[in-house]
Amino acid sequence: MATSSILDPVQVQDAVEVESFGAGGQQYIADIWGGINIKADQTNPLFSFRATDSNVPNAAQLTNLTEAQKIGSTMAFKAIQLGIRLVSFKADKLTLEEAAALKDLLASAVVTLTYGSNETRIGEFTGMHLMAPVDIVASDSADTCAVANGGINSTAWIKLRQPIGIMPNLNIGGTVRFTRAVPSVLYSGANENKFGFVVIMGGLKIVKS
Repeated sequence: MATSSILDPVQVQDAVEVESFGAGGQQYIADIWGGINIKADQTNPLFSFRATDSNVPNAAQLTNLTEAQKIGSTMAFKAIQLGIRLVSFKADKLTLEEAAALKDLLASAVVTLTYGSNETRIGEFTGMHLMAPVDIVASDSADTCAVANGGINSTAWIKLRQPIGIMPNLNIGGTVRFTRAVPSVLYSGANENKFGFVVIMGGLKIVKS
């Protein structure tokens, strides 16, 4: 006969123990991200600058690395999902033309991720993975409003079948390549660096105490 307990014995047996602190360190849910200011260049390096780089506009929003192309020496990371975000750095509202251009750019994007000094490829995916089957921007007859079809059968994340483990002090890199010319409305004019393209790795960070 089972020993009596305040909790259901079945629930206790099936419960998964989650450790916040490992041997001399801490584990917590975290993101690593790296991105680019969208310009005319169709091929762009990822993780090529640090968050405090004063020579890169919007650096702190485009990456959270404290060293360019490198994971910190006191942390390791396990990625379980990947995502792409197109962000606006403009002060004014998004125009219909810009919204349509961002959709086109996402559809043409091919992202590769690498690690190690020999640049071992650990991921390759297209922006189309995150789009709905028919993903467009539509306006009314007077062009007074627009609807972006991004919520039907689309997803914000690519779930990894196997986690990607990144060891401490390891080089990370990659590229974002656009297979079509970048629409000039996204980078030209008086306000350059208007939009950013960011790749996010979501997962678990392990740091030493």
